[in-house]
Amino acid sequence: MVAKLVTWSVTLSAIAALSFVGGAGQGPADEPGESLERMLVAMANREYEDACRLTAQDGVPVDGDALTECVRTMRVYAEGLRPGVIQVLRQASVPDVPAKGTHVEIPGERIAGITQPFDEGFFELVRIDDRWYVVVTTS
Repeated sequence: MVAKLVTWSVTLSAIAALSFVGGAGQGPADEPGESLERMLVAMANREYEDACRLTAQDGVPVDGDALTECVRTMRVYAEGLRPGVIQVLRQASVPDVPAKGTHVEIPGERIAGITQPFDEGFFELVRIDDRWYVVVTTS
C-alpha cells in the first residue's frame, strides 16, 4: 500500500491543475487540458469515481477492478492534501495544448496558479477514441 501511495504521489504530482471551469462529473473531453481540469476538479470535490473515469492505465480507460483501486488510492492521496493546496489548485488554469497524435505532455511549470508538488514534472495524457484521458500508474 505504501508503494502505491508513493506512486500515486508522483503520478498525481505529474497530473495537476484544477479549475472549476473544467466541470466535474463530465466525461473525457476532446481537448487534453480540459480532461485534466475535469479530473482534478472531481478529485478536489471528492468525486473520486468521476475523477477516475477520466484516467487511463496501460492505454485503456480505467474500469472494473482497476476503477475500484483507482478510487481507493485517489481518496487516500487526495484526503492527505492540505485544504490550502486544494483551494489553490481550484484556481489553476491548464493552457491550450496542441494535440497531435495520441499522447501529449503538459509541463507543470506552464500551468498557472499551482504550487508544489503539482508544478513539477510533466502531465501525460493519452487520446483514446478521440477523447483525452489522464495517464495514471497504480502498480
